Amino acid sequence: MSSAFAGTDLLTVMPDVSAYGYPPDPGLTLDSGVPDMAGTGVPDLTGIGTPDLTALSDPVGEAVGQLADQAQDMIVPALIGLADLSGALLVTRLALRGTQALAAFNNKVAAEQEALSRRQMALETGSECWRRAAEAAAGINARITVLGLEPSGPGDPPPPAPVQPVGVPLDLLWKRLAETERALRRVEAQRAARATARLPFDHARDPEHADWYDRLRERRRQSLIRYAEGGPAPEPEATTPEHTESTGLTEDDVLREGAALLAGLPLAFTSAGRDLIDDCLAEARRAVGRRPTAVRRYLDEAALIAHKESERALLADRARQDAALRLGALQAAAPEGVDTLPDASEAVEVLQRALRTGVAPSGAAERTVRQALVSRSAALQRAYLVAALRRATEQWGEGSVQGRMDADHWDFAPAAWGGEYWLRVRLTSTGQARVFTMRRPLTPEEERDPATAARDAERCAESSGYVGELGRLTEAEGVSAEFAWSTGQVRTGEPAPGLARSGRKPSARRRPAPPRYRDKDH
Repeated sequence: MSSAFAGTDLLTVMPDVSAYGYPPDPGLTLDSGVPDMAGTGVPDLTGIGTPDLTALSDPVGEAVGQLADQAQDMIVPALIGLADLSGALLVTRLALRGTQALAAFNNKVAAEQEALSRRQMALETGSECWRRAAEAAAGINARITVLGLEPSGPGDPPPPAPVQPVGVPLDLLWKRLAETERALRRVEAQRAARATARLPFDHARDPEHADWYDRLRERRRQSLIRYAEGGPAPEPEATTPEHTESTGLTEDDVLREGAALLAGLPLAFTSAGRDLIDDCLAEARRAVGRRPTAVRRYLDEAALIAHKESERALLADRARQDAALRLGALQAAAPEGVDTLPDASEAVEVLQRALRTGVAPSGAAERTVRQALVSRSAALQRAYLVAALRRATEQWGEGSVQGRMDADHWDFAPAAWGGEYWLRVRLTSTGQARVFTMRRPLTPEEERDPATAARDAERCAESSGYVGELGRLTEAEGVSAEFAWSTGQVRTGEPAPGLARSGRKPSARRRPAPPRYRDKDH
């Protein structure tokens, strides 16, 4: 039997691989769907302007300011839209790693910003830019899902629409990500301000110290404005208060420590926790003139509440974002042309509960979720390998590609072979790629003809060349497949329906391959 086999390994997810092997329509353009946020917001966040796209210091803004320049340098990637199969596989792989992996990616972008701006780094390959864009979209969509769990309050704009990366050219996708990130940050900042604001109550209760309360909250207001404009998220300052009794603390000391404490509260901090901190700070101010020795105790108590409640809020927010990210991967419809994906209903139920409660799954529940993600990722990766191998097959040269006789099985008939011989490509259940030299059944006369054996030998020798080329072509599709060729008898069988026969032109179904910009990721 004349055949070749190779183990396959997915090196890189190329952006334009669909279940059918063809890229999406490169002429597709879509409206961003991001609502205009101008003129909205809670009172203590008025005056926030719309930042310049390249001035954003958040991870998406940095990526837009730098990677968008790269997209302009990569003409083909900028015109190609992310295919459904590539997009689904990228998001599922990210869901297996979780939002911590996304944070690591964001930190990497921030660290590379200066070098990229000076053009002192090699440009990222097209597939890497697409991976970053797809992962950024998944992270933003998870935040949008979490934000939508709570109803909007007075003056709050609705959360922006999720970003759909499939079918959108790379440069437009980065622009859309930046627009959505800006809108999302503004909603997050406004809700954080509303959830922790008690200005009317304190002013009415203690009008003589209204100015003190205003100054106490000014740093918090400024930190939220900076975040809404693209700055870092609020976080506690790296200072440790003195846990000693002191009789020399003034209202200004309470104001300074309290303002720093409030400014560093995370966005997800709850209003209930903020009420307790406010009460402690108010008591500390009153104690300055009444019980000076109690001032430090109230400040320390406020700091302890802030630390514990911040930790609780961050854990709950991370659990919800992780759940939203994984739900997005498991509930997404199967890419068109992909066989039914493994059932994940039990894992979905676990993640929906985590989304509601803010408690991450553990033990058997976490194993259920991971198994569902692993199964979906394996199914999508297999579909990707089939599509990538078929795309590589279609670049062999003049001929006709037909199939699929089953989900992992197609035929290629070189035009020069006249339709009597062809190559059959197959991906086995173990992920091994196999190529066979095939021919149609012989008549009794052809079996007795010595020329038949000579033609078989000639086709086998030519098959070896095709297989060698297939290994190089699959690598350009992001798949490693080093074929081992063995010479033997030609297999007999029936070709896929519609495969070109002798004297017929190659099938019109075969499409020309898109221009190649592939550089293998290192």
